[in-house]
Amino acid sequence: MAIQIEDPENKINKKSFALFALGFRPFFLLAAFSAPILIALWLLQLSGNITLSGYYSPAGWHAHEMLFGYTVAVIAGFLLTATGNWTGIKMINGWRLVLLAVIFLLGRFAPFIPDLPYWIIAALDWVFLPIVAFVLAIPVIQAKQWSNFIFIPLLLTMAAANFAVHLSALQIIDSSIVTGSRAMVYLIVLLIVIMGGRVIPFFTERGVHGVTTTKWNWIERLSPLSVIAVMVSNVIYEDGKITGYLAIFTAIIHFIRLAGWYSNKIWQVPLVWILQIAYSWFVIGFIIKGLMIFNINENLFSYHAFTVGGIGIMTLGMMARVSLGHTGREMKLNNWMVLSFILINIAALTRVILPILFTENYLQFIQVSGWLWVSSFVIFAVVYISMWVRPRVDGREG
Repeated sequence: MAIQIEDPENKINKKSFALFALGFRPFFLLAAFSAPILIALWLLQLSGNITLSGYYSPAGWHAHEMLFGYTVAVIAGFLLTATGNWTGIKMINGWRLVLLAVIFLLGRFAPFIPDLPYWIIAALDWVFLPIVAFVLAIPVIQAKQWSNFIFIPLLLTMAAANFAVHLSALQIIDSSIVTGSRAMVYLIVLLIVIMGGRVIPFFTERGVHGVTTTKWNWIERLSPLSVIAVMVSNVIYEDGKITGYLAIFTAIIHFIRLAGWYSNKIWQVPLVWILQIAYSWFVIGFIIKGLMIFNINENLFSYHAFTVGGIGIMTLGMMARVSLGHTGREMKLNNWMVLSFILINIAALTRVILPILFTENYLQFIQVSGWLWVSSFVIFAVVYISMWVRPRVDGREG
């Protein structure tokens, strides 16, 4: 059974099921469903209702799956789609894309398979990022798109961070799970900082009539370098004063960068303000990190500013926009998606800012924030699932 969609020359025939036509489709779907499920399971575990994987510690499972599960799915979907645009080379689809999605899922379910040796669990999870790096490297090298080659070593460095997490799970190096997870947070922030510098001002100018963004070359150079500096310092010196000073410097750099993109007019366009709000959470995260200089121990709050705020809001906003663009739809959201954007922002505020102000209610804030997150992504999944499984509305491939 097929749906006939005519292009201007009436020559396009599209199958009715298009989930594996392009990388964003299966991986955004997996991300959209894993985001609420993973957090719901974590909240149930926190309340003592269930016990999760024995391969990771409970907190280790939560951190690993949100970073190397949910977020990596978004990264894979985005890069497997964007690389085709950058290089002009057709990206993997069909059975190859199915196989890649299966490899990703094996890493998610392996820790729950009874009696599966731990080294197999580690291997099944670890292999995904190197494979994605290899798949992306081929068209980038063929097209000699050297400016985009940076994502290949970045993905491999993420794989190294994942390897560190598994060394701890395998009881080879006890503290490596903290190092690996901490490094992964910064690596994701770094990737978003690099990509954000390309797409946020572009989307702002394209999406908001009459807005011209401003870029300063020295800020553009310092933006990724400052994140790398904090990451290296945090891994080597942990939470020493040098890390705090670097974090404050990084917050200033990214505040200036964001100010160059900002206009009061962005509030007319949810697909734009969601990205700029997300980026502002990185500024907030580095400010909180910098408070260590004053002996204020807000370390967990800084990481959740990066993850729930920056990464969570940015990935939701990017998936919403990319899915519309690559399915041939108009760049407009319905009211349900605006509600989804509002809910995830309230979730970030509840997870990061309110616990700092009212520490005695910390555990209650975690629960409220978590269920707000779940609600946001359930709405997103329901609104977008039909876009991912059906062909483009304009009859083009992808």
